[in-house]
Amino acid sequence: MAFTSKKIIESVQKLLWPKVNIAGLEIKEGSIRIAKLDDGKLSQAAIVLGPGIIENGEIADKARLAENLRSLHGQFGKPDEKIPVIALVPSINIYTQVFNLPILSKGNLEEAAQLNLQSISPIDWNASYADWQQIGEQEKEGKAELLGAFASKSVLDGYAKAVFAAGFIPVAVEFPALAIARTIKELAAGVDLENPQVVLNVGSDGINFMVLKRGNLYFDYFTPWKLIQEESHAGREILFTDFKDTIVREIKKVANFYGSRADGKLEKLILITQALEKEISELIQENFHFEVVELALREFPDLPSSWFGVLGSALRGRLSRPEDNLISLSAVGTETGYFQEEMLNFIKVWRNIFVASLGFLALIFILTDSFLARNSVNLENQLQEVVQAPEGAEVLQLQKNVQSFNKLVDKALAAKEKSAHWSPFFYKINSLIGSKISLTRIFVDAEQKSALLIGKTDDQATVVNFKNSLIQEGFKNVSLPLSNIVVNADKTVSFTITFSL
Repeated sequence: MAFTSKKIIESVQKLLWPKVNIAGLEIKEGSIRIAKLDDGKLSQAAIVLGPGIIENGEIADKARLAENLRSLHGQFGKPDEKIPVIALVPSINIYTQVFNLPILSKGNLEEAAQLNLQSISPIDWNASYADWQQIGEQEKEGKAELLGAFASKSVLDGYAKAVFAAGFIPVAVEFPALAIARTIKELAAGVDLENPQVVLNVGSDGINFMVLKRGNLYFDYFTPWKLIQEESHAGREILFTDFKDTIVREIKKVANFYGSRADGKLEKLILITQALEKEISELIQENFHFEVVELALREFPDLPSSWFGVLGSALRGRLSRPEDNLISLSAVGTETGYFQEEMLNFIKVWRNIFVASLGFLALIFILTDSFLARNSVNLENQLQEVVQAPEGAEVLQLQKNVQSFNKLVDKALAAKEKSAHWSPFFYKINSLIGSKISLTRIFVDAEQKSALLIGKTDDQATVVNFKNSLIQEGFKNVSLPLSNIVVNADKTVSFTITFSL
């Protein structure tokens, strides 16, 4: 099979700088999870967090979180390995908003998006991280649809520091709704991505309501269990009636909000829940016209729904860094840190290859030198044996004679190389004069690269023909003036011809 230039370049790139898939790392109240996709296989690890480590989406106990993250790192990688991750932080810290811009070039769109993010930010712009990604286009209106996301710097910096200190490199920071939408878009079975759909994710930290359009996240609303507890006035427990009222109330908000801002109807609801599937499905069908669809994946069908978020981040981790233009709520330094770490790994690998190659060449040199040294000693010993033998003096004299003869041969060869080869020249002149012309003198000026011929023949016509023959054979500047043609007393003709060599 013939390789195209693109395949050859890709093969060389893989050899020189192998592509590393990045893991997804989810941190939430009650648990931390990590997952990574390699060649279709999902490797994963998880640790249950005790109470009081993360509260209301913020780190309450840094020391215990760091300890658990290091333990998770020990389960998933080597002790000194820096593991790059897409960090998934609690939904309660994130604010999202969709906005439209005219369809612009990449550079202009980036600048316009940043200006719009600053104007619509729901929190202090200077104290927040904000990013955006394009989620669609309204071709008729000539507009691009963008999803913006915002989060507090102080909260996310705490997560980034904890993750980095535990041996992970946070390449990007995203939120569960974005990751779950990616899982649905890439792996959901039996879901029509062309139609808008509501997604209800009932998780361990709260209820997440989402609206997807063409598989992209258009709306995200999160209600933590703590807020439902406060509204129920039932202490630490949440009454099922309050749970049902919250679901009905929030779905109405989502449907009304989306219906007032978008074309099309929401007809299907994708349900993601770890318990009470039947009860929640019946509740929705009693109060809404939605067709409830339980999310099933084409790959990893046995994966619990609690892993759908970190799986989405692992799917993002398969992208190369230049291709990843998705939302990342982090400082630029995290991506720079990942690039620097990759550069260091690249340098270390090729440094080791270079040192190993030099070591191998040095070993070959040492072995060769040792072999030649031994042979030299053996030859020297043999020579001494010959010299000490009775006929040794005669052998030495013969060696001197041979050396002297070789020097003379070298001088003769050098003289031969420096001497001009005139045989072809004389052979050609001799072939041109024929039997009617006899040359009395040939003069050659090697420095001026010219020649003179003096001869005698029977008639002038023979002389002219001889001149023309010289021209035809390639001699230059052939000259035969009339004054150089003399008729002798015996009726013979003498002539003189000059030409350039």
